Amino acid sequence: MGELPKDMEHVERRELYISLPVRVQYLQQFLEFGADDVVALIEGQKYIKAIIPAIVNMVYKKLLKHDITARVFSTRDSRVEENPSKWIKEDDAQIRHRKMFLRWYLTKLNSDPSKMEYWQYLDKVGLMHVGKGRRNPLHVDYIFLGACLGYIQDSMTEAILSHPRLELTQKIAIVKAIGKVIWIQNDLMAKWHVEDGREFLDEEIEGDLEAEAREPEGYLNGKRILGNGGVGGEDDDSSFVGTVSSTSSDKSTTSLGRTMEQVRLSNEQQKMTCPFSGMVSTGAEDMEKQRAATWRPSRRELLQSDPASPPRPPTGIPRLRVIDGKTSCKENLDLNPFA
Repeated sequence: MGELPKDMEHVERRELYISLPVRVQYLQQFLEFGADDVVALIEGQKYIKAIIPAIVNMVYKKLLKHDITARVFSTRDSRVEENPSKWIKEDDAQIRHRKMFLRWYLTKLNSDPSKMEYWQYLDKVGLMHVGKGRRNPLHVDYIFLGACLGYIQDSMTEAILSHPRLELTQKIAIVKAIGKVIWIQNDLMAKWHVEDGREFLDEEIEGDLEAEAREPEGYLNGKRILGNGGVGGEDDDSSFVGTVSSTSSDKSTTSLGRTMEQVRLSNEQQKMTCPFSGMVSTGAEDMEKQRAATWRPSRRELLQSDPASPPRPPTGIPRLRVIDGKTSCKENLDLNPFA
């Protein structure tokens, strides 16, 4: 077996399937997820949190639009094609419960990814959707998980790019960081559905996975990492009491001191309003900061341009750029092409 070239790094295939840190590190290196992305996610948290309620409502409207995904809320298995006797509706308690967890999940997704606990939880999200180690197993085919992630990413991208108060460079940084995180989450979901690397999983590892999957939803290694309420009971659904009172009376209060009627009115308002409503009106100066350079040479300029003259600033931040007929990779470009 020949030696590796000097500038080539070795990746052990087996480690990618038995070691989560190795797998995450490889994905981060390949996607170039680094310190700048961590900073972008942390600094962008307040903007992401503002749009999460609207995205959650959009996701569940989408899931309940098709029978094949709506059935899962009754059957807990997307492979079951028999229609339920009663279809779940968006205003049912179960959907309100699921919306709460999706809000918590998206908040966690846009938190500090510098700790391994962050990636362990994303991996567990994939595990809990393949029907393993739970009193009430849940199995969701990968096609629906991938489509849902794509829809979430698209919604977040549109919301951030249309934000009236963020500068263009901030928007680019946040969108890139979110995209990388979601694609790593996508991989950590796909790994539980595909057969790649199954030959490396022995009985001991399988036993550990079963034990991990038996933890209540929102927990990791016995520690609650989603939400801000108390500890749930034996079943996953009991953790719902961590956020709202166990009584259904409108006079009961949440852990934040709001009445159930206030919560209901707040949720209704979130469904009907723009997530950016209430912000200061955007002025001409703010809009100017958001605009990318849109310079394009005229045909005459192209024909009369001097080949020796320096190239004009590019529009956006390209990964590749043609200079004097040759392709220059991004590492050879200036750090800030807008300068």
